[in-house]
Amino acid sequence: MMPKNTKKILLYLLKNFELNNINQISKKLEISVGSAFKILKKLEEENIVFVVNLGNAKYYKLNLESRETIKFCELLLLEEKRNLKGYAKIYSDEIENFKNADLIILFGSILRKKEFNDIDVLFITKEIKSVTQFCLDISKTKSKPVVPLIMKREDLINELKIKKDSILDVMRSGVVLKGESIFLEVIKNVKA
Repeated sequence: MMPKNTKKILLYLLKNFELNNINQISKKLEISVGSAFKILKKLEEENIVFVVNLGNAKYYKLNLESRETIKFCELLLLEEKRNLKGYAKIYSDEIENFKNADLIILFGSILRKKEFNDIDVLFITKEIKSVTQFCLDISKTKSKPVVPLIMKREDLINELKIKKDSILDVMRSGVVLKGESIFLEVIKNVKA
């Protein structure tokens, strides 16, 4: 079992696309600098993260060339999905069963608020018509409509490379419902 703060740091490094130093990481995650330092030092020794030296500052990145890092990250994404509660859990159980998408990410107000108007979902697929029909079918049986954002994998990678804010936000705050390995492949392509 991985300690809670270690999980938080790994997920943060995975889902954020800018380089982060120890002060930024500890402040953002509300972990003491000392604890963050110990965790990052251990992760560095285990070859899960590596340090990028820029000037006097040390910045941390995930080692996405390591199979162990990839497996840890996949498990963290699965755990994040498993920990969904309430309406997010109800909708995710149904949405993740869509077969014609490589990657499905639930995002938006359903994850942050008790009151929400719709269900925002990113589908990485070439099957636009089948996604649209699938979302319409769910919307007929549920109280809130499912609003798909449909993209191809290469378009997602390009949007992330040009740092489009809306897509960066989806990746940072969304929960992967299907395609953890594809998510990591996309991240690896962007961060390369």
